[in-house]
Amino acid sequence: MVNMKTNFPVIDALLLTPNEGRGGEIGICTNTTASGQVLNEIDNKYRKQVSVLGSLIVSRDGTERMIINSLAHPTVTYLILFSEESITFSPSTNLLQAIQKGFEKNVSGNYIRDGVAASAQYPNISEQIFDAFKDSIVVLPVFVSKNKESKKIVNSYLKILKPKVPKEVYETIVKINNKKKIYYDSLNELLESLQKVKHKKKTVPYLNAKDFQHLQPPRIVLKESKTKKKVPFKVTAEDGMVRVDIQIHDKVYYIKAKTEFHLEYSLMKFLGKDKSILSIEEQILLGAEIGRVGTEIANNISIPSLVQKNNIVGKKEIHLESSMNLKVDKKYYYKISTKDKKVSCMCMAFDICEEVFELQSKSISSIIKRLAELNRFENYEMDILHRMDIGTQLGRAYVASSKNYSFIQDFSNIFQINTSDLPFVIADGDNFLDVHKSVLQQIYTKGITEEHGDVWKGPARTASVLAIYRDSQNALKTMPMLYKQGDDSTKVMRESYKKQLLRFDSDGSYSYGERTRSFFDFDQLKNTIKVLKKNKNKATVVQRFDPTRDMGTYVEKETGITKFTHDPCLTHDIFFIKNNKLYSFHIARAHNTVNAYPENIFGLYDAYATTIRKSLKIKGGDMFMLSNRANILLLTEEQKTKRILGEPSKPLDHKSDKSIGPHLVGKNVKTPKKSGGIVYEHLNLKIITKRPKNKILDALENLKGVNTIARAITYLKEKGVMHNNTVLSDYVAGESDPQDDVLAFFQANIFGDKLHATAVFTNRALSNKTKDIEMCNYIASKHAKELKSKLGTLTLFYIAYK
Repeated sequence: MVNMKTNFPVIDALLLTPNEGRGGEIGICTNTTASGQVLNEIDNKYRKQVSVLGSLIVSRDGTERMIINSLAHPTVTYLILFSEESITFSPSTNLLQAIQKGFEKNVSGNYIRDGVAASAQYPNISEQIFDAFKDSIVVLPVFVSKNKESKKIVNSYLKILKPKVPKEVYETIVKINNKKKIYYDSLNELLESLQKVKHKKKTVPYLNAKDFQHLQPPRIVLKESKTKKKVPFKVTAEDGMVRVDIQIHDKVYYIKAKTEFHLEYSLMKFLGKDKSILSIEEQILLGAEIGRVGTEIANNISIPSLVQKNNIVGKKEIHLESSMNLKVDKKYYYKISTKDKKVSCMCMAFDICEEVFELQSKSISSIIKRLAELNRFENYEMDILHRMDIGTQLGRAYVASSKNYSFIQDFSNIFQINTSDLPFVIADGDNFLDVHKSVLQQIYTKGITEEHGDVWKGPARTASVLAIYRDSQNALKTMPMLYKQGDDSTKVMRESYKKQLLRFDSDGSYSYGERTRSFFDFDQLKNTIKVLKKNKNKATVVQRFDPTRDMGTYVEKETGITKFTHDPCLTHDIFFIKNNKLYSFHIARAHNTVNAYPENIFGLYDAYATTIRKSLKIKGGDMFMLSNRANILLLTEEQKTKRILGEPSKPLDHKSDKSIGPHLVGKNVKTPKKSGGIVYEHLNLKIITKRPKNKILDALENLKGVNTIARAITYLKEKGVMHNNTVLSDYVAGESDPQDDVLAFFQANIFGDKLHATAVFTNRALSNKTKDIEMCNYIASKHAKELKSKLGTLTLFYIAYK
């Protein structure tokens, strides 16, 4: 290895380095669990030993980064593999296998001999680095795996481990691995045994950056260039489309398209062998101008052109290709991003022997000029398309960097990080994937970014989201294979979700089935069918949240510690019939929109909406899902979010009937002529301190003898305002008529130091809206005063309104 200074971390990764653990000898790989959550469960007396924690949800090269950073850390000598890995992603099992069996001989790419599942190779590090890791770091496995090969591999690894650790440590690890499940108590038990071990001072090996350049390429900062090049094309916006006017020999053409790539592909096909009329630099600049204009259109912003102005106007139109058959560059690829108000372009190669590097500059003209000089593009029929596409990404990144927006490669929108306001957004579509992508995209690009109330989950991006699945029978007919987990088919997964929501019992504090079918001493599912058969003209409420028992606190006798109730996230279902179709409106007080969301949607639809619809012998209408606090956990779910957003989706071939709503109401908006559907209003909250006369308010302040408003405020005071367990309702399952005029749901959330409120009414006349707004303002003002918060927004929904 080349003598050079080794700092920690050498390579970017999602790492948690607690101050109390400085100088600790232990690093913990948390696999798929958030690092903060694991640290939170470690007993205080063992935390000084733990100097770094990190999950492997970084990218495909997560284990490689962990290997190098473990080597570079000044004190880490033990690496604990903890938490859980899946069938398809088994990095901990593969690491043990690599330590035991090494890499396949005579095969490039460092493929692990007898590796399992996906990513069983370390192509971005040298074998020399891996050997140094094996010599310097003792790996301790205490993780759970769903892979059938894992247990056998762990057991064989333990034989290699035995002479490397003290007897007590070894026996502890063997005992833990004989358990069916490994929980945090086992991790603490291992840390206790390690606490008794005398640790030697670590000699940090010197690392050669060339041995892992694909993970962290050397950086080249280019001087900013303000020179604009004269070019034989002009890129402008026209009718919401990108237009290119281009001179080809003695003729001038034009082409227009809504999407940049479709335009570039069609232009590439039209040019054919004439592509050489544009120099390499001009080809990349053309893409950059297309990206700049496309980003201007998408974000309604303006930024100066990258090239000299000209008066080129095409006379003859180039038609767009009806289909695209892409052939990719097999030698080189590029990673574009923005860093410290600069544009970054990582120049990568599939052959790990080739040099890779990162270009950075405030001016993409400098980067484009250097890319043209280097010409690291495969010489093939679509090389001009590759150059234009890289130019497009650079153009987008340039706009984002100039305007202080965030940029993601191959993602058409740029966006600003929102840290002040909780947005309300609507995702409307006629197939699940299309709607789910819209939900995630809007949360990711518009949601407020704050630390999650449960601090170990890290930062989250959050919005209040209404998702609409038009013609639910078709929209939710099939669950896309994208959501498949493990060996079970999506059909088997759906059946499992359905069973969970139809059960009468629970094996924990609650199950959604138990809350629906037995918690209130009667079966709400059967009762809904019965009620709707009797009266099809009113909506019917199913309740799973009890404000008099949930959002509660209690003192644990054994410890004297204040504990909080574990309350259901899916709180209410509302069903109503219109035009002989069953419509459903479901409410979640909190919603993980990346992992839990698919099973929730398909489970609610299969178990409840479909059961009711079939019993009533009617067709299914639209399904609405109000996720009042919909979030993406950035620490562990950002990569999966981007993967779903990159998945192609296609709307179904039928026209959606949107007559049911949701219809906007409010000032300067026409009131819908027909009743019975869904309306909403989104407005600013106002301070009201004088208590209004209101029957709903009376009920909330004395619901079965409990002042639930005071209960909610007390809960938030004790647990923290970032939590969202509080829900108010004047409906009491088993006592109220499920077809009454009721406030089914009210929730107050605090984001960006502002309190936001949401209210859902059923079977209620819109003529009550003025006094309903007054009541909501009063409750919100009471919360805000007690919780020392400003007021934000109010969102009202009326279901089956009169």
